[in-house]
Amino acid sequence: LNAAGIEVRLSFNLTPADMVDSDLPDAIAQRLQTWQIPGSRFTVEMTESAMMADQERCLSVMQRLSQLGINLALDDFGTGYSSLSYLVNLPFREIKIDRSFIIAMSRSPDSLRIVRTIIDLTRDLDMQPLAEGVEDGVQLELLRSLGCDHVQGYLFARPMPVDQFISWYRARPA
Repeated sequence: LNAAGIEVRLSFNLTPADMVDSDLPDAIAQRLQTWQIPGSRFTVEMTESAMMADQERCLSVMQRLSQLGINLALDDFGTGYSSLSYLVNLPFREIKIDRSFIIAMSRSPDSLRIVRTIIDLTRDLDMQPLAEGVEDGVQLELLRSLGCDHVQGYLFARPMPVDQFISWYRARPA
């Protein structure tokens, strides 16, 4: 993408095993240097379960990734072990609201309250909320009205190979 002149942020998920691999930050730092791409172009997503195995090593890996400029996101928030201490004690910059809440929020007042609460909590903690699984304009407008401008989902595009993405990206309205 960089060679094609497309400088977008990319996100990738890490497994629980990745999050306790003390060599991972060095390997990523080496690749960032080789490719001459800043860490700020990447977001590492992890679930709460990824932090359960070895919290000390996981925290060390997270801090080192953060020092590379990599954004850290808590994925699928609200569906796992949801401890508020994670939000205060770990270097997250983004909270991803699970798609199950997004899909249900237009028909369920309870799901809508949960989405609103997560957005407010995330903002209060000086983090960025991101809604997963946005599939229609109604969901998008509702999220925007709640103050969530960062969204992802099939409303925008489905997964595609890199060459198709480059064509799609260049053809999309600015």
